[in-house]
Amino acid sequence: MKVALYLRVSTLEQAESGYSLEEQEDKLRKYCEARDWDVVHVYRDPGFSGSSLDRPSISQMLADVKAGIFEGVLVYKLDRLSRSQKDTLYIIEDVFNKYNVSFISMSENFDTSTPFGKAMIGILSVFAQLEREQIKERMQMGKVGRAKAGKAMNWSNVPFGYRYDSVNDTYDIDEFQAAIVKRIFADYLAGKPITKIHNELNEEGHLGKKVPWSHRTIRQILDNQTYTGVNVFKGEIYPALHKPIIDAETFERTKREISRRQQVYAESGNPRPFQSQYMLSGLIRCGYCGAIYIILTRGGKHETPYHIYRCESIARRSATNIHRDHCPAERSYKRLELEKIVVDEIRNLQVNPDLIDKYKVETFDPEPLKKELERIRSQQDKLVDLYLNSGSLPLDKLQEKSDELERQRKKIEQQINSTPTPTLSVDEAKKILDTDDVTKLEYDRQKVIVRQLVSGITITNDDFKIKWSFSL
Repeated sequence: MKVALYLRVSTLEQAESGYSLEEQEDKLRKYCEARDWDVVHVYRDPGFSGSSLDRPSISQMLADVKAGIFEGVLVYKLDRLSRSQKDTLYIIEDVFNKYNVSFISMSENFDTSTPFGKAMIGILSVFAQLEREQIKERMQMGKVGRAKAGKAMNWSNVPFGYRYDSVNDTYDIDEFQAAIVKRIFADYLAGKPITKIHNELNEEGHLGKKVPWSHRTIRQILDNQTYTGVNVFKGEIYPALHKPIIDAETFERTKREISRRQQVYAESGNPRPFQSQYMLSGLIRCGYCGAIYIILTRGGKHETPYHIYRCESIARRSATNIHRDHCPAERSYKRLELEKIVVDEIRNLQVNPDLIDKYKVETFDPEPLKKELERIRSQQDKLVDLYLNSGSLPLDKLQEKSDELERQRKKIEQQINSTPTPTLSVDEAKKILDTDDVTKLEYDRQKVIVRQLVSGITITNDDFKIKWSFSL
């Protein structure tokens, strides 16, 4: 059999025990002579640790395995190949076995061409997995230690707005980038959609990390609590050595705003609710059927076109619309008139900020309503069972009782879905109101303020109710 010898010794081993490459080679050649094996190549890695595969000769040997230069590889001891069971298993299973090359360790009498050697590979794989888990655990412990010490958690991918300080193992603020980070948070809290934020930055020539800004990169910044001067690892928060770019209050407000926008999306079905052209788009709900009010264009050849809001259940003449046949909403409303009502209400709050207390939203607990909903559904199920199993309940009585339970169910579901989730504190609302006369601002600025302060609007034929975003 044609074999290659692999010899390795670290500098420390050679200095302490005289475990030289020459001694290894001499013993291996004698081993080959006794078995009539031909040594076709000798690979030597002097002064290299076995804990890594980053060794020139072993790299060359693995390449030659694929070339079919020899049929077996012989080492003096198993740890000459690698001190890592994980790496040893990789070399044997993914390289040697794949190219039909035997692996023999002289000291352990380990030969992968024999049944015993193949069985040992299975045992080795168990220890390799254990080693991987131990390495993973040590890495995790190391990261926890770094987090607790306040050190930089990611020096290879530093958050935008910082530079890595290798001397102190922390982040230094990049003033130019930090200004952009602050602007992103401010714009988002001012009501701008993420798409508009990254479009404006790109148009002005402000690149992110050498690439244009995108929805993903803006969102990564808004979600990154590192900017408040902390380390976050596995859900735990630790004080960090680096200075904050934004304060904790700004970050918490941003989290609430993200949640609010997600809720608006879920309720309206509009994937871009904060890019709406009009001030109240997606905010108005029918007080009867719960459908949204949509924008329609009116006017013809002889009059200026104008927009109205109309309950979608009435406006959509689709047979699939489940609300249309029963919704009693009669009126439509001119867009400008409704917008003026809302802006005037906000102006009233600016002039009389104490009125905010009148509109404060108590924290809503949906659990009692959910329990009542479950009770009604249980009654509906029992009603059907009673009719199917006993036959004693007349069909007309069944229909009457079923309709009543269905009305109750829809009413409770509407209560749950229409109750606003507070996203602003009173102090935050007052900060938003602390601006110029809202009735005199440009339309886009008015729209931003409205969407910050108003969580929804409910309309019936004789009522118009604004639901504010203030919480206690």
